Amino acid sequence: MATPLTIHRNVAALAGVIADFKSRAAAAQPRFSGLCGFDGFIDTFVRLLAPVSMAEFGPKVAAAAGIAASYPAQHLGDKFGGNGPLFAAAMHDIHAGAIDVTYIGAMGRDEVLPIYQDALGGKLKRLFTLARPAHTTCLEFTDGKVMLCDMAACGEVTWERLLECVGQPALDEELQAARFISAVNWGKLPHAGEIWSQLAARLACLGVPAKEVFFFMDLAEFETRPHADREDLLARLGPITRQCQTLLSFNLKEAWQMGEVFGQAYHGRKDVDAVAELAACLRSNIDVDRVIIHPNDGAACASAAGTVYVPLPWCREPLISTGAGDNFGAGCLAAALRGFDDAGLLLAGNLAGAHFVRSGRSASFADMTRLLEAWAAGTLGERL
Repeated sequence: MATPLTIHRNVAALAGVIADFKSRAAAAQPRFSGLCGFDGFIDTFVRLLAPVSMAEFGPKVAAAAGIAASYPAQHLGDKFGGNGPLFAAAMHDIHAGAIDVTYIGAMGRDEVLPIYQDALGGKLKRLFTLARPAHTTCLEFTDGKVMLCDMAACGEVTWERLLECVGQPALDEELQAARFISAVNWGKLPHAGEIWSQLAARLACLGVPAKEVFFFMDLAEFETRPHADREDLLARLGPITRQCQTLLSFNLKEAWQMGEVFGQAYHGRKDVDAVAELAACLRSNIDVDRVIIHPNDGAACASAAGTVYVPLPWCREPLISTGAGDNFGAGCLAAALRGFDDAGLLLAGNLAGAHFVRSGRSASFADMTRLLEAWAAGTLGERL
């Protein structure tokens, strides 16, 4: 039986969704606890000054092949990074600090490095470090980013290392209290799949009721992972879904790549209808509760309730783009914890991402509501 399809093409079509969002965003909530993991990067940010767009930069680089090229750039400094740390920090900010988040990841070989301690120590309940962080140089453009990644340290993040650093008693304590697990950046962590499976299995062993814990997964860029790895991941998702409420999130490029696994040729199709169709297609082939796809101009979610598409308040010249996807994901997970339906979940993710790219900081639900009101009124600017 076909499931319903709802496409909201502009903010005017979101009246009912907006009303429900405001009501749920303003309601009192219990204090949630959960785990985030498992990567860690130190990000060096560089903004290209000329050319300013990827569309211009690409042909210039290609034309310079075999010779050399030089372009003016602005070094913006170093920042703690990795999908997991950014996601964890966003979860804290979205809940205005009224949440207990434990982070487990690569923040230093033997102790948490100062850059992470300074950024996360005052926000998160506990930090467990497994390995030295990887390093990314982020080339920022007006229409996207190029990330140059030294990922040698990612192979050190394993289930065995997690147990060694956290300890079974402490891990069990965290899992018994958890209402959510955020497990991101599978694409760059070769042993992430086993960690995800082991966490879900341990929840069952501890007697945590099925479907009580939300399990958010973002594969991140996985173009370099071989086909066998993708098949292994897909096989793991069924058992995880039987234990947890699973949300599997893709950006549009990643969704195209996953579609190819199932013989679907969506590459290059960016229109709203194709994005919604692809979300439904992926969910029909992947054993998860929700499949989410987030292009730059909106997001789609497919679940047992149907498929829905929600637009976002577009920002032509983002202040920063690295971290926007993590804020989107944190917004979606935060909304799921509060009981939002699929449309409200997407709206929360879109607002969280839109706020971040305009301001460089993560939004609270109150911030999201103010941004939403400005968007609906037609007064939202490029900066907050």
